[in-house]
Amino acid sequence: MPYRPKSFKNALSHSNRTTVHYLLTIEKHQKILKLIRFALPYELAQEVRDCAIKNSNLLVFTTSAAWASQLRFYSQAILSSVHLNGHESIDKIQLKVLDSIYDSSPDLPDPIIPSKEIIKMIQNDQRDAADSDLKKSLLNLGKTLSKLSNS
Repeated sequence: MPYRPKSFKNALSHSNRTTVHYLLTIEKHQKILKLIRFALPYELAQEVRDCAIKNSNLLVFTTSAAWASQLRFYSQAILSSVHLNGHESIDKIQLKVLDSIYDSSPDLPDPIIPSKEIIKMIQNDQRDAADSDLKKSLLNLGKTLSKLSNS
């Protein structure tokens, strides 16, 4: 009798509830990730790496704290997009920064601090600014640059 190799069965073809559960969870997260990215501007959407659901929180993973701070401005848009697509149980977004080993962006160069004369000009300009928001921003910028130039 000739040898007939047994046919290979894909692991997913077995009736294993645990595997099916994880596959469905991954599929759900991928769909939500698409919804998140759809609600964001293109550049920002590219920095969202993954998402997960924990209790009623939507965890959104990004590559840096800078991107996470930008994502905070879009929290309501993300929640609206997710709610409109049948995930009303999610009521809060938490932003998580992935470890630097996952960060594919190159190291940023050290910031260039303006000269003391330029910093003084910024501080003087804030006194002449008519708009209170501009005045406040220039004041904060002047203070920050002054601290950085002294360190």
